Amino acid sequence: MTPQQIHRIDQRLKEWRARHADAASLRAAYRAKVLEFTLNSMALENEQVDRERVQAWRTRPSR
Repeated sequence: MTPQQIHRIDQRLKEWRARHADAASLRAAYRAKVLEFTLNSMALENEQVDRERVQAWRTRPSR
């Protein structure tokens, strides 16, 4: 990697850490990414999927 690339990556990491300074915002960002990854994975496997269906699974009370 070039020094410019390293600097850019370091800058992006610092910005991300500033946006997610507390545990609540970090958890929210993680949940959003997990939802996105799940939707992409299900679409790749040709599953009928929509965002509302996956969110309903995620927010269902545990047994």
